[in-house]
Amino acid sequence: MRTLVVFVLAAVLAAPAAGMSGPGVVNFPVIEVAAVADAAARGTVAPAIGTNGAPSFCWELSLFTSSQPLFVYLRRAASGRVVTRIDTRDNHVPTQPWVGSGSWSGCAAIPRADARAFLRRPSLYYLDVRTRTALHAARAVPHGPRL
Repeated sequence: MRTLVVFVLAAVLAAPAAGMSGPGVVNFPVIEVAAVADAAARGTVAPAIGTNGAPSFCWELSLFTSSQPLFVYLRRAASGRVVTRIDTRDNHVPTQPWVGSGSWSGCAAIPRADARAFLRRPSLYYLDVRTRTALHAARAVPHGPRL
């Protein structure tokens, strides 16, 4: 029964990522996560912008870090303003030690102006990884062209 619950939960958590294709979704190339304050940090991010209805930023994210990631922020590069936040704590049981890696996917609403700007020039934004031990553990800068 426990295996079934884990499988169903994994399927539900992965559902937003499955929505990252089709009409109204603009995909961008997979980007590498580069170490900043955590020398061991690495990973990949597949970003997308959802344009149906309220604009959204979508992601498929895989990270390896020395300590547990807490949040990944999508920031506007010029000001560092936070556009949206990915809460990575949900994928980890706090009573167990951090195993070093994890994967997350989903979508979050973003302001229409940011969606338009991201579609025109994704390099104006960056993803900033915060872990338990480093405010700016790693960074990833989206690029184009759209896929």
